[in-house]
Amino acid sequence: MHLRDMRNPALSLLLAAAAIVGIAAVPAVAAAEGPLRATYAVRWGGIEIGRFSTELRRSEGLTGESYHLAYQARTSGPLRWVVGLESNGWAAGQLVDGVVRPEHFRGQSSWRDGEGYWRVSFDADGLAREVELDAATRDDREPVPEALRRGPDPLSLMLEAMQLAAAGAILEGRSFDGRRAMRYSLACAAEPSPIQPAALGAAARDALVCTADGELVAGRSKRWGERADEQTRERSPVRVWLVPELGGMPHWPVRIEATSRWGTVTVELETFSDPAA
Repeated sequence: MHLRDMRNPALSLLLAAAAIVGIAAVPAVAAAEGPLRATYAVRWGGIEIGRFSTELRRSEGLTGESYHLAYQARTSGPLRWVVGLESNGWAAGQLVDGVVRPEHFRGQSSWRDGEGYWRVSFDADGLAREVELDAATRDDREPVPEALRRGPDPLSLMLEAMQLAAAGAILEGRSFDGRRAMRYSLACAAEPSPIQPAALGAAARDALVCTADGELVAGRSKRWGERADEQTRERSPVRVWLVPELGGMPHWPVRIEATSRWGTVTVELETFSDPAA
């Protein structure tokens, strides 16, 4: 598995074994469900500065589920006049017993004076077999050692975290997106807390509240590395609210909150399309 449950080594070994002995994926044999779609508003000090949307498509196969998780993000409001940033990407693979088997990841961004892309495909063991970067991104990034050029990608790792998150869970994992290798952690509270997302109706929901953090392992930007290092030292872990049994998923994020010396940034669910509804 890619996320380790730090509470229970035996469970980690069991899930790792399930991922290792699984046979190769085959084409889906059942009709795909409708997609799960979610949109979020990003606010800084209460002022909208960005929009974020996701779409998850799943279909049943003989050895598990095929998944395709896509995202689109852009700056909005006053920030768009300063930083006209747009980004999109997707990840595809297989999901077997809560463990992802990543196959492909694609990402690209554009801004006022440039654009870039990054692409990686993985073999059956999760090793990067093909990596493609635009020239500017390739020249800007410090090389990632071969041992760290392995999946899952960050979107697939997030999907796995939504499968394994639980009260009191402490999960750790790494990702590679073609540009950089990252280390992530997720620690969830022992008791749920109520939350009332407007996108889900009037009733309050019990949410799993977790703290998440990330750390760059390799692939540092030569241009922005020092500034990023400073921001990493100053930032606090992000808080994430996960609502259980939403859209056919064990958990799904409805609110994210980050604090910094410039104020609080929130990401809140605005619309949600449940494929099971």
